[in-house]
Amino acid sequence: MTQGKLLRIIGYYRDPGFLERVMGTLRKLWVDVEWVNARKVNDEGMYEIYMEVKEGKNTQLAILNLSKTVDVERVEVLEEGKVITYSFNNKGEPSDNPNEERMIVYVPVYSKVTGYSWGESYSKDIHG
Repeated sequence: MTQGKLLRIIGYYRDPGFLERVMGTLRKLWVDVEWVNARKVNDEGMYEIYMEVKEGKNTQLAILNLSKTVDVERVEVLEEGKVITYSFNNKGEPSDNPNEERMIVYVPVYSKVTGYSWGESYSKDIHG
């Protein structure tokens, strides 16, 4: 299990301000970000941001505010989850050597999603 909340944020990257708005909305309420992974989903500019944020008294409010942010389609809390870590060196080979330059990728594994879009919430189980 994680120490914080795992989030998936779906939104449109029209300019670099998209990432700034996401991070700024969290930092405005003193919510710390542990890690971030992002990827482009389609040619229309839709991006998926995965992150882990520390749990705190303002975390839920920050998630609701984020769901109402410009260019954010929805924010999903990935519940009952854990994070699997993969580490690769600059040759693309798996590596756990701390003396080697490497990229670490965090992959959330979860079984329930609670989503927020413009303040409205929904929930779904992933069991299938």
